[in-house]
Amino acid sequence: MTLDTGAPVVTGLGFQQLTQYLNVDPGTREFKVSVDGGVTTLLDTSLGLATGTDYTFIVFGPVEAANTVLELDTHLPIPNGGFFSLRFIDLAAISGGIDVYLTPLGADISATAPVIANATYGGTTVFVPVTAGNLQLRVTPNGTKEVVFDSGTTLSFADKTLVQAVAFGKGSGKLVNVAILNLDQDGTGQIVDNLLAEFKLTNASSVGPLNVFVDGTLALANVPFAGVSNYVKVVAGTRTISIQSAATPGANLLTLTPSLAPATDTSIVVSGPAGALQGLVLTDNNLPSAAGHARVRFVNASPDLASVDVYVNFVKLFSAVTSNSASPYAELAADVTGTAYEFDFNIAGTTTPALMLPNVLIVAGKTYTVYVVGQGAARQGVVVGDN
Repeated sequence: MTLDTGAPVVTGLGFQQLTQYLNVDPGTREFKVSVDGGVTTLLDTSLGLATGTDYTFIVFGPVEAANTVLELDTHLPIPNGGFFSLRFIDLAAISGGIDVYLTPLGADISATAPVIANATYGGTTVFVPVTAGNLQLRVTPNGTKEVVFDSGTTLSFADKTLVQAVAFGKGSGKLVNVAILNLDQDGTGQIVDNLLAEFKLTNASSVGPLNVFVDGTLALANVPFAGVSNYVKVVAGTRTISIQSAATPGANLLTLTPSLAPATDTSIVVSGPAGALQGLVLTDNNLPSAAGHARVRFVNASPDLASVDVYVNFVKLFSAVTSNSASPYAELAADVTGTAYEFDFNIAGTTTPALMLPNVLIVAGKTYTVYVVGQGAARQGVVVGDN
């Protein structure tokens, strides 16, 4: 990031990284945020900085629609003894706002009121006094008790301090991560990883309905052929995911050990016959797509299609998507009421069609996965809205 035309004041700052306070000259300054070593400018905006004042400058959102927040951090009232003051910034694009809970470890939030209610996207709440101490932080969509962020352990909030918490997305359409930023002399802070992650299963196998176990516990039952489950919340980290036939349970047909990162969504695709099941683990990007676009990827989960070319409205978009693999995401122009596309799959390098999907409706702001499943005459397409 550069201010005006000077040398960069911040270089190489990665996603989920933060600086402490930096000394800069006051006045109206031009903030330029770039990536690729300064080659690509994401943001160019002018903001006023007052003398003797601390600020927090946050860059958020997807690269194609990046945005900023500048928050005043000084000249704020100090809370009374026994309390700290918390404000919350929602940058996670959860529809309908979010509620914030701070409780003793393991407390049941079903009978607890949030300390902050209905923090709205892009907005900053007022400071709220909270009893100081070691507290578990949880976040839910406004008016619900569904936890979309859980610190898992307690966080220490000291007496007479000022804290701002920032919720942001990492790729999940529901789960969030949180940054805790201390409004102290240096501007210290930390990223608090979510205890939770999500995964879902697509059954492209010839086994029939599948049961899915996570670390030995049944998580999904009777997922049919060409069926796609809803997302299931699990503890983030390396999980043992076992696949069994629902008709003949007890024997693991496939075992996977994916690493599920905090606050992320993962799709697991199972294909092939009972004796040779194979799994594909995909990291999902369920953040809102760019304005006027939908995000789409294509998965070749057909065992008898060694490689396919993907055509969108009769124009080749991806070449040679091999069996048990996925294309990158593509951003396709779409309307909020839906735009119809034709998705065709040809045997790679030929004009021989393997599958044609006409009149597929996609909606702006949404993310989709298009699966090719089955073999021969039983081959079919499965279009799934992921967020």
